[in-house]
Amino acid sequence: MKFVRVVPLMLAPLILTAQTAGTLNLYPANPAAEQKDLNEVVTEANGSAVDLTRGLEEHLKKYPTAPRRAEIEASLYKTAVENNDSARIVTYGEKLLVGHPQNELEILDRVIRALLASGDEASFKKALAWSARYQAGVLDMRARPPEGHTTKAQWADLGDRAMARQLVLKARALGDLGNAQEAVTLATQAWTLEPGAESASEIAKWSAKLGKDAEAIDSYADAALIEDTRVPWSEREFYRERAGELYGKLHGSQDGLGELFLRAWDRDAKALKDRKARYKAMDPNYGETDVYGFTLPGGGNNPPDAPSLELSKLKGKTVVMDFWATWCMPCIAQHPLIEHVKEKYAGAKDVVFLSLDADDDHSAVAPFLAAQKWKQPVYLEAGLAGLLNTASLPTVLVIDGNGKVFSRMAGFSADAFEGMLSSRIDEARARTSKGK
Repeated sequence: MKFVRVVPLMLAPLILTAQTAGTLNLYPANPAAEQKDLNEVVTEANGSAVDLTRGLEEHLKKYPTAPRRAEIEASLYKTAVENNDSARIVTYGEKLLVGHPQNELEILDRVIRALLASGDEASFKKALAWSARYQAGVLDMRARPPEGHTTKAQWADLGDRAMARQLVLKARALGDLGNAQEAVTLATQAWTLEPGAESASEIAKWSAKLGKDAEAIDSYADAALIEDTRVPWSEREFYRERAGELYGKLHGSQDGLGELFLRAWDRDAKALKDRKARYKAMDPNYGETDVYGFTLPGGGNNPPDAPSLELSKLKGKTVVMDFWATWCMPCIAQHPLIEHVKEKYAGAKDVVFLSLDADDDHSAVAPFLAAQKWKQPVYLEAGLAGLLNTASLPTVLVIDGNGKVFSRMAGFSADAFEGMLSSRIDEARARTSKGK
């Protein structure tokens, strides 16, 4: 999931109008003095997170109706996250959540984890209450169409991962409140959505609490072995040790434990393979990390029966990728310049030009192409833009014969465009011919 970072505290002077101040009636009697004090707090902290936190909190006590209160609280939350300060993550995270921030799911996740780490019943109940909002937010995300260059499969993957995290935290809260059976049920649902060490460890913990040692041993083995970069090896070692302890308790020795871990290894590998296959069925490009692994469907003016383009067939060639969209006016202005360059290489069998549409609404492409009288074959970018970090349009990439980005031209500038693109194509061809 794409999370938006909380904006750090800015030091630009606050600009008030008489109309704004009169309407809101929230500003201190002397806003200039308040701004001066705020600047002094940041200056005196001199980069110290502890001093900055202390100073900002004192500032809010002195100016309870400070016009920049929300901004200051956002900065305090960000600092708390960076310092793993659970108490302040809860305090300022909950304040941010009152305003329904854009990065709500990220904040909910951190606040709930901080509450669960506190160890007291009241915090567990608050965590459970926040988990309901977390779940609603994830369900809303899943119902929305994919955002940006995210494909349908990638969006489904992100939604499943978010739901799995929510289920794990809800399971932990319920288990801490004494409902171990429901905790196992929810953690198992999380494992189904995204097999990982966190969900496996929750299943193991609460299964053991229920006296189901055999199930706990298997899940601890899963937590210790499954591929999961989010969980440090120190925790993996703990899970391995817990599996060994329970196995010895159940069988009187650890004979056969190695075979159990081998079975877990195979089981975990299959679970991850099956999960990937689920999204691959939605999108053949899912999980691809190599340009040559992509298949691009035709879009717009390609005949309905035209085959998709397998980029693996372009290995060894210099490929010019033009990423554009129907709503992008600079893309339209740049198009004839690219066509001029394409004419220059019309006889070069080792140079290929690809027109890649990046529209979210593909239904707009065919009418656009007809209106613009563009004749070149068009393909849908199908997630390739994300792989190649194409964040703006228009963007023209020159890919060398090894499938690597040789040149990136983002934005449009008519001056010298044709010469620059031709030069970069020639350099990429030369590099490929030398085997670099």
